[in-house]
Amino acid sequence: MAKITYDKKTKILSIRFSDKRSVDSDVQRNVVVDYDKESKIVNIDIMNINFEEFSKTKNWLSEVLKVGEETTV
Repeated sequence: MAKITYDKKTKILSIRFSDKRSVDSDVQRNVVVDYDKESKIVNIDIMNINFEEFSKTKNWLSEVLKVGEETTV
């Protein structure tokens, strides 16, 4: 299961999908997506998110990630 964290000080929302090491990253505006050596996503960081936005999306993200996990073969 993915781990969702939020750092109030840096205003970074992180979604960790795997403990594998990141070997490549893609940066688009305030989003960084990290990939492992098999090009699978291991982490997503979203910068400059305030706590109110995080609170609104946390439950939604948890549900989305559970559904995605259940449908993965």
